[in-house]
Amino acid sequence: MADAFAIADLPGGADRAPEERGSLRITDTAVTRVFEGAARGAPGSAERSGLLVRGYPRVRATVKHGRVWAHLDVAVRWPGPTSATASGLAQRVREEASRITGLDVVALDVAVHLVDAADSPQRRVR
Repeated sequence: MADAFAIADLPGGADRAPEERGSLRITDTAVTRVFEGAARGAPGSAERSGLLVRGYPRVRATVKHGRVWAHLDVAVRWPGPTSATASGLAQRVREEASRITGLDVVALDVAVHLVDAADSPQRRVR
């Protein structure tokens, strides 16, 4: 079995200053996927997909200088507490995206699209 190797084994290792260790660039696409994942997991949101159009949730995000500006289109079941669901969803997405990416979410615009709860696809387990 080979010996394990860690960054701490390098000269200077973990004792080096962060700016000397390199940098990490998070792309707009990666941030978009993080936002979409956070929106999917939010209570009250409904996933929608179609053959001719891209489904919900969908996000457009721009990352500049460690800050994020994003627009989120999300489907919410109707009837239900739409306003409370939308504000809770926006808060969850903002917190999760900030936690996962480490970036500052400067702006998050949310467009809510109402979908009939009776038409929501049910998960099937076999």
